[in-house]
Amino acid sequence: MTGSLNPIHRSHIKNLQHVRNYLEHHRSKPLNVLAAYLSPTHDSYVLDKLGHSDWISAEERCELCEQVIGLDENTKSWISVAKGECQFNGFVDFDEVSMSFAEFLNYELCGPEKLLKHPLKIVYICGLDHFNKCPYVTQLVTAENVACAVIYRPGASDSRIKNFEESLPNLYYIPLVDERETLVDISSTAIRQQHHNPTKTDLTGLTYQCVIDFLAKKYGKK
Repeated sequence: MTGSLNPIHRSHIKNLQHVRNYLEHHRSKPLNVLAAYLSPTHDSYVLDKLGHSDWISAEERCELCEQVIGLDENTKSWISVAKGECQFNGFVDFDEVSMSFAEFLNYELCGPEKLLKHPLKIVYICGLDHFNKCPYVTQLVTAENVACAVIYRPGASDSRIKNFEESLPNLYYIPLVDERETLVDISSTAIRQQHHNPTKTDLTGLTYQCVIDFLAKKYGKK
């Protein structure tokens, strides 16, 4: 999963869990999920998007992700932080990140006398809102050893993805039908705004205590 992760919140981890469960139990095209990665976006993109006041450095975003992953033994057993994207010498968009990652892993792990006999498939994960506004996602799923899992997002229409689902075998849509009534739409933007304009909102329902403590120190310095 690529993204700013500025900061990481509960939906990031929850979405990885949703995708894993959906892929492994898919009726016609199941996938065995071996691992998942959080890949924070390059500083140049995040800083330009958010400005200095809200920007969290890539190093700190990676550290927060690692702290969150370490809170749960089960999470730690299959989710890790991938730092290649944020440590590159410039911004790399999600499609190139996904294709490069698929190429790298299969070069390292797959082939004669290597760990795996069959190629790995990298699954790019995004929200339905991102899918609707970004046509590159439907192009990405046609790349070698790449698939895409799109997760329902409150307020986003799913008519477009339903039109593509049957024609693109490497496209998976997780509609979250059973969760919609209780689904909380969490965003990093809302968490940052809470620190600018505090309310009685309990942030522990949105993110993790280590993140809350970090943001309290960050905004307390202003």
